[in-house]
Amino acid sequence: MKKHNSHLYALLGLAVLASLLGGCSPSARLPCPEPDEVIAYPNPGEDRVALTLQNNTCMSICVLLVSPDHCEYMGGENWVDDHPLRSEESITMYIPPGKVAVWVELCTEEVRVYEHLKIHSEYVHPISDPAFENTPPCGTSLTVVNNSAVPICNMWMGMTESVYTGWNWVGAEPIQPGESLNLTLRPETYFIRAEACDGTWLRSEVDIPISGHQTWTVP
Repeated sequence: MKKHNSHLYALLGLAVLASLLGGCSPSARLPCPEPDEVIAYPNPGEDRVALTLQNNTCMSICVLLVSPDHCEYMGGENWVDDHPLRSEESITMYIPPGKVAVWVELCTEEVRVYEHLKIHSEYVHPISDPAFENTPPCGTSLTVVNNSAVPICNMWMGMTESVYTGWNWVGAEPIQPGESLNLTLRPETYFIRAEACDGTWLRSEVDIPISGHQTWTVP
């Protein structure tokens, strides 16, 4: 009985030690970040690895979230909060090594999810749109020309007419009077609305078929 108990205590001790060591290892589960919260690092000074996300779609990406793969929800900071990731652009961030999930929302609110990505060294992950078979170089674009007297701070473009459709395609840098913004798109019928910085509608149209290279002038 004493021998049996000693073995039991030894096993328990090893289990506790393994748990402690696991909590300090790079493979330990990272806490799940809340919305807009940076991914936490379990140990001060732990190495980080470069994760590059490449936009291989013909659309702009307005939401790009990265969370530990085991999380039940997608939190973290929006990597492209100030500048939508345009077609053929890429962005690189440094994250703790391990398994991650990537949440992608095109500026039309269409979602792509990539799970179980093993990031242990420098890694480039393409964001593709195989359903539409329109990987770059893309043949459709819209040039938004601001001929109004005020900056355009918001450009909403979606597939249906709704104030809740889509994300802001402009980003943090408004389209100033006399300037233009060129957007790569896939051929589709869009709802488009341009707004001033105070929310005033400058121009709004529905059911606009876009193909080839077109110009949309405001107002």
